[in-house]
Amino acid sequence: MGWWCSDTAELFFDNVVVPKSNLIGIENGGFMMIMTNFEAERLGLACYANTLSELAFNEALNYAKNRSTFGKPLSKHQVIRHKLADMATQLEASREFTYRVAARMQAGKPALKEVSMAKNFATKTSDFITYEAVQIFGGMGFMRESLVERLYRDNRIASIGGGTYEIMNEIIGKQLGL
Repeated sequence: MGWWCSDTAELFFDNVVVPKSNLIGIENGGFMMIMTNFEAERLGLACYANTLSELAFNEALNYAKNRSTFGKPLSKHQVIRHKLADMATQLEASREFTYRVAARMQAGKPALKEVSMAKNFATKTSDFITYEAVQIFGGMGFMRESLVERLYRDNRIASIGGGTYEIMNEIIGKQLGL
């Protein structure tokens, strides 16, 4: 499922000896080193989710304008117009929030809570938009030849990478003093 180009696998290293000369950082400090990159990774995943959303939205918009049912373009059906309006609104809100968080981080301000919120919001938005794009495409949205099928499938990792939605909520809760 998801990124077919990613060779995801579980690796085991039993009885491996690494010479001290090959040690990067301090011994047993690997997780702390990784943690220093989490905020940038989460911002990147929010951007990734917004890009998936934009691609799926644009595909659905073009399809709705060009695909006809019952003698008129899909875009002339109120339910489809409302779906597209909701998709556009959520995408715009997610993108603007992500930009605001990126500016905060670039200015060197603390952003642990905000970047966790942006990642959650952007990935929830991409879940919604890729789902709705497949719905608008109907059966064609489920076909491998359709870009929205791939976007829907590839989207799933966005809310898992860099910390799951639930982990982001734990971070946000702690930052709120809970």
